[in-house]
Amino acid sequence: MRGWIAAIAAIASSAPARAQSAIKLPITAGFWTNADQKCATARYGYIFDGSRWGSVYYYGPTGNLGPAAELQPITQTRVVEDGFTQMQFGGYDGAGYFRVKATGPDRALYRVGAPFREEMQVMDDPLIRCSYQAMSPKMKAAMRRFAPALAK
Repeated sequence: MRGWIAAIAAIASSAPARAQSAIKLPITAGFWTNADQKCATARYGYIFDGSRWGSVYYYGPTGNLGPAAELQPITQTRVVEDGFTQMQFGGYDGAGYFRVKATGPDRALYRVGAPFREEMQVMDDPLIRCSYQAMSPKMKAAMRRFAPALAK
């Protein structure tokens, strides 16, 4: 009986370590926002912290509410066509996808594919990486809250 308890404890304690291991993406960890935004005034963007990807944003009519974040652990990555790396979340790899590729220093292209009726709708967003120092005090606070290791 003790052997089973020890084995279960070992498996349970190793699962979070695997989930938090660094993920290989072709971009640098940090805060990324749409290329048409300015880092000092951006109210939304994406965080890649080495193991998670997702959006962080302020909401409301004037962007005065929040911050909120929707970060998901990346469980796998793989290189796909056109130089993109596809991210998989939670062990699910369905018809839709999330992909990213570097297009220059602190520049990337984020591609989302979503099934719609009989076709795949694809949306590309050019992104820029914002240094922590260049961000607004509000986004710095969001980084400290949701990705404290990147708040430097």
